[in-house]
Amino acid sequence: MSVRKGHSKIYQQDIVDVLDKQLLEGMGVLLTEEEQQKCEENVSLEKKRLLAVHEAGHIVLAHLFPLFDWHAFSQLLPGGKETAISVFYPREDMMDQGYTTFGYMKMQMVVSHGGRCAERLVLGNDITDGGSDDLEKITKIAREMVISPQNAKLGLTALTRRYKWDDPYVIPANVTLEESELFTRELIRYIEETEELAIEGLRDNMHILDMIVKELLEKSRITGLEVEEMMKGLSPVMFEDFVKPYQINVNEEGELPHYDNLRYQPVDVYPAPLHRC
Repeated sequence: MSVRKGHSKIYQQDIVDVLDKQLLEGMGVLLTEEEQQKCEENVSLEKKRLLAVHEAGHIVLAHLFPLFDWHAFSQLLPGGKETAISVFYPREDMMDQGYTTFGYMKMQMVVSHGGRCAERLVLGNDITDGGSDDLEKITKIAREMVISPQNAKLGLTALTRRYKWDDPYVIPANVTLEESELFTRELIRYIEETEELAIEGLRDNMHILDMIVKELLEKSRITGLEVEEMMKGLSPVMFEDFVKPYQINVNEEGELPHYDNLRYQPVDVYPAPLHRC
């Protein structure tokens, strides 16, 4: 790639371009620039604007988290298909720790809400069903959060005989009707809370959303590095860091840190009269 561009050195952008090319080849959507341009001309401006708004919502929210996945690039109409894609790679520190934290799952849900929430803020409540894949991902993550030990209400309740909800061999445990209803309430709570965070984040950064939409409409493609440079001078309202790794300084003497406000919370179950005869 560097030789084709006439470079005497290998630059970071050359590595990114190679990774992007391999990814698009694997998806079967790799076209030449002329073929891509011809496909884009056949798509209406209204359709392109809708795709740009949706994808810009994901992009903005991803860059508002200090420790979210690394954003490689986003592209409208990849391979001429009437869709858009954003490619993210997990950060090295997240890969090294070998497990998924509660805060990381919460960030994933907020970013997944970005497309639909951006449509609502820009185009009104009459949004499209283009975010159905996002809703499936959000629901899947919410289920994992409900059965996570971090959940104070249901985390210690055995809802499944395996931890991963999407395990093909998962066996649901025998739960009462009240526990089942609490599961549903907690699932909805996580979805609504993260949706509210997504709307607030986009509303506070509408100027950045508008600029990214404009950039996508003009170039059909934007990289994570370009977004970072763009946001430097726009004073974004960032999210708090949801991922706070627990670290211990081995050089310090004394007792280990502890949390005094940690206490057991009983399962919040109560009769569900609407389900009783």
